[in-house]
Amino acid sequence: MEEDMGYHYKVNGQTVDLDIDPSFVAVRFEDDQPKSGRAMATAAAHLGPFARRYEIPGEKLTLIPVGAAGPGPAAGIAEGAIQSLSAQPQVRNVMPVFRVSGNHVVASDRMIVGFDDPSAMDPILVKHRLEKVRVSGDTAVAILPPGADVFALVAAVDAEPEVRYAEPDFITIGQHIPKRSPEVPVLPLSAPLVPRQYALSITKADQAWQLVKGRADIRIAVLDEGVDTRHPDLAGVVVGTFDAADGDSFQEPNAWDGHGTACAGLAAAIGDNNLGIRGVGAGCSILAIRIAYSEYAGGPWRISNEQVVSAIDWAWKNGADVLSNSWGGGPPSNAITEAFERARLRGRSGQGCVIVVAAGNMFQGVSFPATLPTVLSVAASNEYDEAKTPDSCDGEKNWGTNKGPEIDVAAPGVHNLTTDITGTSGYDGGDYIATFNGTSSATPLVAGACALMLSANPGLSEAAVRDIIKNTADKVGQFPYRNGRNDYFGHGRLNVLSAVQAALGPMSGAAATAETQPV
Repeated sequence: MEEDMGYHYKVNGQTVDLDIDPSFVAVRFEDDQPKSGRAMATAAAHLGPFARRYEIPGEKLTLIPVGAAGPGPAAGIAEGAIQSLSAQPQVRNVMPVFRVSGNHVVASDRMIVGFDDPSAMDPILVKHRLEKVRVSGDTAVAILPPGADVFALVAAVDAEPEVRYAEPDFITIGQHIPKRSPEVPVLPLSAPLVPRQYALSITKADQAWQLVKGRADIRIAVLDEGVDTRHPDLAGVVVGTFDAADGDSFQEPNAWDGHGTACAGLAAAIGDNNLGIRGVGAGCSILAIRIAYSEYAGGPWRISNEQVVSAIDWAWKNGADVLSNSWGGGPPSNAITEAFERARLRGRSGQGCVIVVAAGNMFQGVSFPATLPTVLSVAASNEYDEAKTPDSCDGEKNWGTNKGPEIDVAAPGVHNLTTDITGTSGYDGGDYIATFNGTSSATPLVAGACALMLSANPGLSEAAVRDIIKNTADKVGQFPYRNGRNDYFGHGRLNVLSAVQAALGPMSGAAATAETQPV
C-alpha cells in the first residue's frame, strides 16, 4: 500500500483520492529562467529529456518526464523526482501529476471555493492568505500563496463552517481517441451525403422529421473545441458564441481542432441546403462554446474546471435548452456539479436544461461528469447495433465505450459522417469527415434528439425529456437487459422517432416532476 501523500479532497462530502502518475512531474520555473536554465535543472535532477516537456498554455506550468521510473510505489517515485527538482535554484515549486481516466491532471495555483455564507468570503480568504481573482454569486476563485501545499490548504478552507466546498482548480490534459483504426479504409465522399448517415436511419430520426421539424428557438449548446461557423451546413445555425478559454466571444477553433465542428454537425446541421449532411436536431439553433483547445496539431487538449463552470453558466443564461458535452475524464468537481445543477434547475425559465454527457472511450468505468445522476450519460454503439467494444464488428479495435450503472442510453458512435472544418483544416482536409467516432460522436445525436423533442413539446421539463429518452430506447445489442437495462446500453439504443412520438403524446403530461429549487 502506498504512503498517503495527502493528495485528496472532498466532493459532495466524499473523499476523492487521486492516483499519482509517476512518469511526469509538474514544474513552475522561476520566471527569469531561459530554456537553457530550465533544461540544466531538469538534467541536474536526473529526470527525462527536457525536449519531451509539455508547456501547459497560460499556466506557467511544465510537465517534465521523470524518465525510467523504476520499481516501487508511484507516490515514492513521484516524491523522489519532486525532491530532486525542488533542490534546483531555477525552480520555484514542483508538484505531482495525477492520472484520471487516461488523462494527465495537475492542480493549478488556484482554488475554487463555494460559500454557504457569502458574507464570510472575504474574511476566510484573507485568513488563509488567498488572493481573490473572480467571484460569481457565492463562489470565488482564488490564487494560493507562493509555495502553498494546495491539498492541505484546500482541506483547511473546506473545514471552515461557512464553506460549502473547496477544491483545486484542476487542469486536465488529454488526448482524443484516433478518429478511426488504421485497418478501416476511408471511402471517398460524394453527394448525396445524407443517405450515408446510417445513424439517422438506425435511430429513425429520418422518420421523426415527418412528425416535427426543429425549431430555431430551441438551442443546443455545444461545449467543445469551438465550431466552424463558416461551414455551409452550420452557417446561420450558430446564434451565440463564447470562448470560456479566453473569456471572449471569439470561439472559432484552431485549424486542427475539428472535434467541436463534428459534434455540432451531428446535433443540428442545417439539413435543407441541398449541400451536405443533416443533424438530428436540424432546424434547431446552436450556441457554440469553446472550453478546450490544442496548442498544435496532434497535441493534447487542456481544460480547467473554472473554464468549464463559466461555459455551463454562460450556456443556460443565454437561452440553452440542451447542453451537449462530448468531453470528460477529469477529476470529480463540486464546482462543475453545481454548475450543471444550476443549468438543470434554473435554465429554460425553471423547466431546466437537458444535459447530455459522453461516458468516455477507455472501455472502463464511466468518466466524470457522465457519472452524475441527473445527466443523460451516453455510451456508444455501432452500425450493427452492438455495444462498441474493441472486438465489435465495426473493425475499430483501438477503443471501446465506457460502461457501468451510470449509463442511460447508447447511440451510434462509429463511422459517423459529419461536418469538418472547411477547407484543408480539420480532420481529413475536406468539409466533411466520414469516420467521426467515440462517445463524443454518440452524444450530439442524443442532444439533437432532445432538441427535436422540445421542438415538438416545449413544455416538457428536463426530467421528462430524460425519462422519455430512456423509456423509448430500443433494447438491442449483444448483452442481456436485466430490470430494463444493462451497463453497455443503459436502457437501450436511442430511438428518435419513439422519443418524439412520446413527446407529442400523453407522456408529455408527465412533465413537471423535476425538482424546482435553485442551487
